[in-house]
Amino acid sequence: MKCVVVLVAVVACAGMVDAAVVASCVHSHQYFARHNLTADDNDGPGPVCGGQCCGRRRETELSHSLKRKIEERAVSATRPIAELLLATSRTLQEHLTALSHQSQNKTSVLFLQLYRVHASRTKAPLAALYDDIRILLRSETERDVTIDIISSPLKDLSTSTRKFFRDIFPVAYQNILKLDAKQFTPEYEACLQDAYDAVKPFGEVPQQLGASLSRSLEAARVLLQVLAVGASVLTASEKILASSNEECHSKFLRAGGCAHCHGYDVSPCQNYCLNVARGCIGSLVAELDAPWAGYVEGVERVARADADAALRALDARVSEAIMHALENHAVLEKKVRQECGSPTTVDISGLTPATPTPGAARRDALRAPPPDTELLQFAATLAASKKLFSGLGDKVCDEPDFASEGNTECWNGETVGEYTKALVASASNSDQKYNPEITVGTKQELGVAALGDKLRQARQLLVSHSWGSAPAAEAFMQGDEAGDEGSGSGRSYTDDDAAYDAEGSGEEGSGAQDVGSRTYVSEDNTYSSTEKTSSGVESRPLLGLVLAAAVSSRLVSCLT
Repeated sequence: MKCVVVLVAVVACAGMVDAAVVASCVHSHQYFARHNLTADDNDGPGPVCGGQCCGRRRETELSHSLKRKIEERAVSATRPIAELLLATSRTLQEHLTALSHQSQNKTSVLFLQLYRVHASRTKAPLAALYDDIRILLRSETERDVTIDIISSPLKDLSTSTRKFFRDIFPVAYQNILKLDAKQFTPEYEACLQDAYDAVKPFGEVPQQLGASLSRSLEAARVLLQVLAVGASVLTASEKILASSNEECHSKFLRAGGCAHCHGYDVSPCQNYCLNVARGCIGSLVAELDAPWAGYVEGVERVARADADAALRALDARVSEAIMHALENHAVLEKKVRQECGSPTTVDISGLTPATPTPGAARRDALRAPPPDTELLQFAATLAASKKLFSGLGDKVCDEPDFASEGNTECWNGETVGEYTKALVASASNSDQKYNPEITVGTKQELGVAALGDKLRQARQLLVSHSWGSAPAAEAFMQGDEAGDEGSGSGRSYTDDDAAYDAEGSGEEGSGAQDVGSRTYVSEDNTYSSTEKTSSGVESRPLLGLVLAAAVSSRLVSCLT
């Protein structure tokens, strides 16, 4: 009889314990349900957390869920910047490419109005020059992020510019001699081209233009590639962040999951989470902190988009070169006769000039204003990302599931209470030996050093292609943005549109002047024989606008 009483008492006691366990796991089961953790809890306790609310399979499932969330949180900080870098590279490339087509069209109209029946002979040299410009702007790193940006092949625009002027010299000289119904023989044209360097028909303009285009468009090419390289580094860092060791998996499980396995509805203590995150996440990419900050500063040093100004001024420089030949025709003719003798020609009467494209339609199709809004956003976001890698691990602890707001009455890794261990100073590898939550040194990925070298290489390349200083944000806000063209800012877009109306309309007598008995089309309506340097023809800066915004406190916002 006594045995029966004891047995009943034991069964009753066991029932009370089960009821207590079920009651204590209510909040945990709600947490598991919210995070779609559905594993059966009927097996034994898990090896890391133990606890009455998690079986072995539930604990494994919880560990995988936390690992995914940590990786997603880290990627949420890097991926938007990578996407922004690629989007900005595409925006700049599309803008400059569109601008090159606009410039080519305007120069073609100039030749059509000036050379008339012979204008078709300038089409191939003109196309070759602008094709070389667009080849230079084509960023290879977007297709292959492993390319060595320093050793990638360059297109020498000085050579392209010389070839262009050399090829159009026979047409220009024929125009000077007023041979509308005739054309030089092939032998005489070949002699003119061979004599190009000796007679220098266009003065110093071709050399100046070639140097200006080479410098500014090569800087633009480098910038386009470097933006793609930065994006590739961020993408590669995502794989490194997913490579944390088994100890770290257990550390995150204990920090972010074990409280629920024990039935507590609390988050980890703030400093507890930071110690684990800095040791297991931040330290993986901490070596990229300084190279990334240097990379951002390198982008900021590209102070002006001279490519934008150079392309906008290209047709005017071609006009200047032709004007030089016209104004110095007497000296030019003497030099040519010394080199090639009297002209030999063939009759080509009966040709009719091509009809110019209507100006209004061409303006609508080919205008290429800078993408100001996108670039302002880019500048602000990139400037705010300078400390991206140093704070990457800490972002994990911004999630309520991973950290509470303080260090008392929170999960300290063992129970609910106060977290009393010291907070490690940073995620740097040198500080991890003082991290109370990390007992094994964090595995260092060999790829991190390679990524750091790539960022340093990109910065050095940017610095080598930068010149001058970035315009002050205040000057930018008071100048270009306000529509008030200050000194050195060049013509406004309203003026540019007027130049289109004058030069690109294809209408006779609009924007033209007589040089001798020839019609010469001038963008500014006044020319002198004095040579201009490329810096004398400026336009609204593109990256000057970007980088002025980058240093403006009104535009820089913190990354979320």
